[in-house]
Amino acid sequence: MFPTQQTIKHCRQSKNTFKNRRLTLTERNLCVWLRGMSSKIVLFESTAQELEKQELEGANGLALGDLHCQLLSIYLCNFDLCHAKFLWKRISNEEKTSFPLLGQIWEVGKKLWMKEHNAVFNLLRNTKWPPSVEPYMTSLEENLRQKSLQLIGKAYLSITSTTFADLVGYVDHPENAEKLLAKLQAEQGWTCDPASQLIIPKRPTPANIPLMRNEEQLQSLTQFVSFLEN
Repeated sequence: MFPTQQTIKHCRQSKNTFKNRRLTLTERNLCVWLRGMSSKIVLFESTAQELEKQELEGANGLALGDLHCQLLSIYLCNFDLCHAKFLWKRISNEEKTSFPLLGQIWEVGKKLWMKEHNAVFNLLRNTKWPPSVEPYMTSLEENLRQKSLQLIGKAYLSITSTTFADLVGYVDHPENAEKLLAKLQAEQGWTCDPASQLIIPKRPTPANIPLMRNEEQLQSLTQFVSFLEN
């Protein structure tokens, strides 16, 4: 069973409508269903679910602007840029004006979307985040650094200290880059070549992730389309 033209049109209409209003119960259930399709660990998942529930019910006990600031931060913390973008689209212009923090958070989101990681690190480090979102932005910085380290391990056989500091967001703080490198040497087996002054990363062990069979993929797609149609 493959999506029909009518189904595709319905999905596009649903997407356009989704951008301009709050989550309906069906859309929220769809988000939960999609999350269930992934084995990825979601940070602050229970908090995000509670915030989504409060948004759906009218943000009882929490100002809508504060709620959106926290929810947007959690989405970014998990690199869930699609949910973050949809959330930004359905926030009214009046709310964005009343809560400048929303714009500051979304600036980080835009840089993530463009893969401008140095700009992300600068924004995270140089912005004074209020206590309501500070834990999420701090977690985002660390998550992005760990992601960069994984990419370095996969992409580089050797790397200069300058490039290393640049990729992990410590281009303006070389002392922090040295501390991080010392930790990697002690805990993960990274080494340095004294002759060439190059850093030699420890290649990560490939994760043993079971592949989904074609039949399972087709069944999942069928369930997804059926969910949208009903």
